[in-house]
Amino acid sequence: MSRQALGKGLEALIPMDGNLDGLPAATSNRQELPIDVIAPNPFQPRREFQPHELEELAASIREKGVMQPIIVRPRPDGTYELVAGERRLRASKLAGMGQIPAIIRDVNDGDSLEMALIENVQREDLNPVEEARAYQQLMLQFQLTQEEMAVKVGKDRSSVANTLRLLKLPLPVLDMVGDGRISEGHARALMTLEDESAMQTLAEKVLRESLSVRETERLAQGNKPAKPAKPRSAKGEIKDPHARHLEEELRRKLGTHVKVSPRNGQKGKIEIEYYSLEDLDRIVSLMG
Repeated sequence: MSRQALGKGLEALIPMDGNLDGLPAATSNRQELPIDVIAPNPFQPRREFQPHELEELAASIREKGVMQPIIVRPRPDGTYELVAGERRLRASKLAGMGQIPAIIRDVNDGDSLEMALIENVQREDLNPVEEARAYQQLMLQFQLTQEEMAVKVGKDRSSVANTLRLLKLPLPVLDMVGDGRISEGHARALMTLEDESAMQTLAEKVLRESLSVRETERLAQGNKPAKPAKPRSAKGEIKDPHARHLEEELRRKLGTHVKVSPRNGQKGKIEIEYYSLEDLDRIVSLMG
């Protein structure tokens, strides 16, 4: 599939009333389908479904029914595969429903993956790790750039880049972020460390001591390998204490090496290091 074939999302495949939560316009493909003939979407990016949220939706479905149809695609054996609406399907099963309203569309694997991703991202149903893995899967499958991915999900490039950076965390830490034991803010603080074992050790300390994001940032900064002290300038002059303070403050906030070099009392320059284009995006995002 070409890049141009992507980006259609739900609105192009189903006439919508302007937002993803609205009811689809009337279509001849809408019908009631037996729940037991609908298979899960193998491309579903969401892996975690909170039981209490499903129970609440199931209670609503028992009282009012399913207000928005799910989307399915036909399979050769006469059954169907879910494209979008897994939360509604799971809650309907939980509610004991035998049938569910569905819209049938003949879409390919790429469309199925993209529609599931867009639905979850727009509804903010994915945890940060699920979102990052879904971005990565789409980008690899269709050779998309971060900018093209951002356009498809309606986010800026730096946001997509920062989400993808989470995948650099060691797997045990990713699991902590994915199940909500530590926040995305904690994860970003951990990523300022270069050593995976140090990331995991600090993540475990965060859990054990219920550390805040700010406390985690301070500890991460303190765990970085010490850089050779340069108290004097090239001319042998002692660096201004205010400049040293600014350096430390910027290093802490940006999570990278920063050098402040005053000149002639009023002028100077600031050097900020970055280690990849994704890291540059992260720094620019932090700078607003």
